[in-house]
This record gives sequence, C-alpha cells and structure tokens, in this order.
Amino acid sequence: MVEDSSRISESFIENLSLTWQMYREAITNIPEKEWNTGEIDYLIPARLILHGLETLDYYSTKTPEISIEGIQFKLDDQKTPAEQLPDQTQMNQYLEAVKDKLETWIKGLNDESFHSPETEFPWTGSTLHGRLLYSLEHSRHHLGELNGELRRRGLPRVKWSYFKK
Repeated sequence: MVEDSSRISESFIENLSLTWQMYREAITNIPEKEWNTGEIDYLIPARLILHGLETLDYYSTKTPEISIEGIQFKLDDQKTPAEQLPDQTQMNQYLEAVKDKLETWIKGLNDESFHSPETEFPWTGSTLHGRLLYSLEHSRHHLGELNGELRRRGLPRVKWSYFKK
C-alpha cells in the first residue's frame, strides 16, 4: 500500500479485489455468442457488466456533473444497440482502467477522509465512506442480476469470491 493510505483504504482495496475477480471471471467465461445477446435487452451480459463498471468509475469522480452513461465508451449503456456494446477485450481493458483509477483514489484517502460529509453524491449516503459502500453494493447488485440471467440461460454463473484461510 501507499504510505498515505489508511487502514480503511486498505480494507476497501482488499474487498474490491473480490469484485475485480468476479467481473474478470464474468468477462472471460461468458461465451462470445452470449455476450451481447439476450431476450431481455436490460439483461444482456455486456450491458450489465458495463453498467456495473461504470458505477465504480462514476462514483470515483470528484463531481456528479458528468453522466454515469458513456464515461469510457461515450454511449448510453441502457439505450445503445447490443451489437455496439464493448466486446470482451474492451471490457477487460475498461475493468483494469477502473480498477487503477478507483484504487489510486482510495489509496490517497486517510481514515479521517472516509468520515467527511458527502456533498457531491448525497443519494449515496452522508459520508464518503457511504459513497464507496454504495458504489460497491451497486456494482455487485448487477453481478447478481447477471448471475440470474446466466442461470436462466443454463450457463455457468460467476462464483462468489471470498478470502480463503
């Protein structure tokens, strides 16, 4: 960890490692022919993964003035035609960019910073700590939706990640 990092930031980054692992597994293991297709447009795997990663990207910005949609790919993840969604290689690259951005930001926070009032994204909670928890929960919510859709299609689901003793 960076010298300026705190115990809270180290804990967040440790926990995020599980989220990155699950997203990587999803991106890697979803068959290419299933990646940007689906009977329910909202539940297209590429769309759900993009939105989950955009959430983490968006809430690690300094201001909500930018739109959550189109941060990286300049498209609306909910309205873009499925065939225009990022492919698995692009999504893996985006995952790594979001990981680097979010972890760099978190490492720069000291423990006191986590308790500072949340003024930019008040719907995420009253503190910066709340914003980080909200973004993590939001992104994992979409992993849950993805697993439901993968189950419905009879495809292998993303395994829940945890720390092994």
